Amino acid sequence: MELRALPITLLPDRKTQWKQLLVMCLITAGGAASIYWKSSPLAGWGLLVIGGILTPIAIVQLLPGAASLTLDQDGFHVTGLYRRTSYRWDEIEGFGAYSLTPKKKMCGFNFLDGARPKSFLMKKSRSSFGYESGLGDLYGPDPDKLAEMMNAYLRQQTEGPVAWLG
Repeated sequence: MELRALPITLLPDRKTQWKQLLVMCLITAGGAASIYWKSSPLAGWGLLVIGGILTPIAIVQLLPGAASLTLDQDGFHVTGLYRRTSYRWDEIEGFGAYSLTPKKKMCGFNFLDGARPKSFLMKKSRSSFGYESGLGDLYGPDPDKLAEMMNAYLRQQTEGPVAWLG
């Protein structure tokens, strides 16, 4: 399978986003119920505040243009909550999948030496998970395939044309 021509944009999986919104609503409802029935008012207020902050964020992520992963000839751009962070192909060492927890897998990547300053958190992440940064879990059900695709585009942009077998 040949790689698609750049630029391409991957949008988040809507099913995942709706699940996140549902969880935020349940947290908020749990807090409200706890306060109403006076079973645990302090914990209830805590849940209500957390849910009250995270629910609007989950709703904003559902809006068009709020979240995406765009690949072009220069690099890739991650957009979350309308904030865009860009990475150049020539500063990336490679991509791979890693497990944050036994059930949660993500696509991670490392920077080439000297490409970006290594913060404490980047060093800690690399020693714990093997990758300095990650793409999140919104762009498809299989982080392994996402990592393969990203590596194919990385090779294409840094070494020349390649075929992706994914």
